[in-house]
Amino acid sequence: MASAAPGADGLPLLDGGVPLLGHLAQFFRDPVSVLKRGYRSKGRLFAMNFMGQRMNVMLGPEHNRFFFEETDKLLSIRESMPFFLKMFSPEFYSFAEMDEYLRQRAIIMPRFKAASMKQYVPVMVEESLNLVERLGEEGEFDLIPTLGPVVMDIAAHSFMGREFHEKLGHEFFELFRDFSGGMEFVLPLWLPTPKMVKSQRAKKKLHAILQSWIDKRRASPLDPPDFFQTMIETKYPDGRAVPDEIIRHLILLLVWAGHETTAGQVSWALADLLQNPGYQQVLREEIASLLGGSDGRALGWEQAVAMEKMDLALRETERLHPVAYMLSRKASADIERDGYRIRKGEFVLLAPSVSHRMEETFRNANAYDPERFNPQNPDAQIESNSLIGFGGGVHRCAGVNFARMEMKVLVAILLQNFDMELIDEVRPIAGASTYWPAQPCRVRYKRRKLDGAGGSADVAALAKAAGCPAHA
Repeated sequence: MASAAPGADGLPLLDGGVPLLGHLAQFFRDPVSVLKRGYRSKGRLFAMNFMGQRMNVMLGPEHNRFFFEETDKLLSIRESMPFFLKMFSPEFYSFAEMDEYLRQRAIIMPRFKAASMKQYVPVMVEESLNLVERLGEEGEFDLIPTLGPVVMDIAAHSFMGREFHEKLGHEFFELFRDFSGGMEFVLPLWLPTPKMVKSQRAKKKLHAILQSWIDKRRASPLDPPDFFQTMIETKYPDGRAVPDEIIRHLILLLVWAGHETTAGQVSWALADLLQNPGYQQVLREEIASLLGGSDGRALGWEQAVAMEKMDLALRETERLHPVAYMLSRKASADIERDGYRIRKGEFVLLAPSVSHRMEETFRNANAYDPERFNPQNPDAQIESNSLIGFGGGVHRCAGVNFARMEMKVLVAILLQNFDMELIDEVRPIAGASTYWPAQPCRVRYKRRKLDGAGGSADVAALAKAAGCPAHA
């Protein structure tokens, strides 16, 4: 597949481009609508013109599979996101040579195995209950400004420890938001725009903070070790010490990737449930059956894993509202795909925001139906590479299980403690930014009536009526 067929033309070009800019301005005003228009008018393979640069779009599970299988072969991840190199390092993680990437990935993957994940659930519960306490008895909150900091609190507490979180959590969060501004897709990265200047300043401060914490932990190791302690003590498989710069970058990457994706995804998940009270009730009953009379303090690893309906709901939200609405690579050689040629140096894009709503892949694709992912459902829709909100292949998000567990815990505790309703219409943020719900997206809430054990009397009664063994 590396060489194109003789005489093959490029992918069909989307109509409606303008002189010089092509589709660029349209795309950065509303990228998903442009991608949807391409699918409707051209099908699963089409191209856009960005100021003379062809951007080739592939849609559907078979093209998703090709995209992930050919990453680091016919498709380069390193050349597709130059902003990443400026935010981190050319020799770091996905952008390093494959051997080095695998060495670095081997450092963090054990921290997301089940044995390690169990220690994070109490942190997730604690930070979620802190939010419940801050919210009080009733009021209103805006999704992203409220849930985003909780996601950051969980990451700082889990990855860097309680002391770091308590002493530097707020400062770290503010610096981190400035650092994230370095995701620049349009303008040249050498331009000293205000957000790029702030991003680079924040990067220096964050590295200084993290290095001071590394030095502190080496001088006074934490016993038993937490995530951060094991990170700074780990070695490459060949026994070499991991450079401090790599450790700092890995911590920043985990927090950056986790916050950008999880803050948006958990906000969409709650919004979806508030718009679908029938499935919200399914989750309330599941939560009651597992937690009994607890306000959430009894939520542990086993109960979180057992929240199977919650897992289905989160997957359906990932399908309907993938925060990473587009994934990119760059062709490192001429490629032939279904009789079309993609030339070396052209971009190749996947669009989860469109692929996830293709009727050929998902029946009633625009409907909210978590049960479509239930393996016990004879009509289950679980084709490989059909759900790609967290990427795929060797570069699939390393922290996907952490993110899903975090969302399970936070949503479960909010549902257990509050009755909630949406005030504003839910719509995606405008432009080509991370695909979060637009602000304001406010929720009105009121504390649920608790039984004597600290749980919800209403939910407990419902669960008992449904034959829940915890209340039988």
